[in-house]
Amino acid sequence: KSQKITVCFIENVDAMGIHTGDSYCTAPMLTIAPELQQKLQKYSYDIVDAIEVIGGTNIQFAHDPKTGHVVVIEINPRTSRSSALASKATGFPIALVSSLLAGGLTMDEIPYWRDGTLEKYTPSGDYVVVKFARWAFEKFKGVEDKLGTQMRAVGEVMSIGKNYKEAFQKAIRSLENGRYGLGFAKNFNKLSLNELMNLVSTPTSERQFIMYEALRKGADIDALFEKTYIKRWFIEQMAELVQLEEKILKF
Repeated sequence: KSQKITVCFIENVDAMGIHTGDSYCTAPMLTIAPELQQKLQKYSYDIVDAIEVIGGTNIQFAHDPKTGHVVVIEINPRTSRSSALASKATGFPIALVSSLLAGGLTMDEIPYWRDGTLEKYTPSGDYVVVKFARWAFEKFKGVEDKLGTQMRAVGEVMSIGKNYKEAFQKAIRSLENGRYGLGFAKNFNKLSLNELMNLVSTPTSERQFIMYEALRKGADIDALFEKTYIKRWFIEQMAELVQLEEKILKF
């Protein structure tokens, strides 16, 4: 019957070059235009039709905001780690539904509480989910803390908030590494702005904490974007957290 639904749109915050297992991400997509999301959805459905998948499939794209060029990075025609994240983020039982489809049912035969049957499902929700990786470089002697195309994370946390800033802070607090937010990690707040800007050029497990302290020292949002290629909207949200913390510290 060629019935297809999109369970969840997930946006990686880090730019290309960092493994998706190390890159933190949000659901839903927060800076991707609806028109582009529809285009990516169409590409996904075309791919699923071409490889004749029955069940869940996770497809990852890279998009160049300057040229609009879209590249398919990865296709997982199975229940993957990203599928588990999508299930937790939405409450949608991807593995269960995939098994029902494999057993011969079609989506218009599977009940769905909101719209009657499952083929009418659309992603919805009044909350933001953030997934943040958990690293343990301190346990591996001689290993350089540097992120790239090889996954280095040993786990991950997922948080839910009414908005991005709330979910992001919750994710940091969930890492169980003694940090209660982005500020005052290690000795970063004692470094100069130049030192912080030099450090932020290299993608590491500490990059978000370094960016936070750089913003506290007056770093320019455009300058941070040029160093990290993390979209300005996410950096602006971080800057608002810095401003709020500075206001609280006065009491």
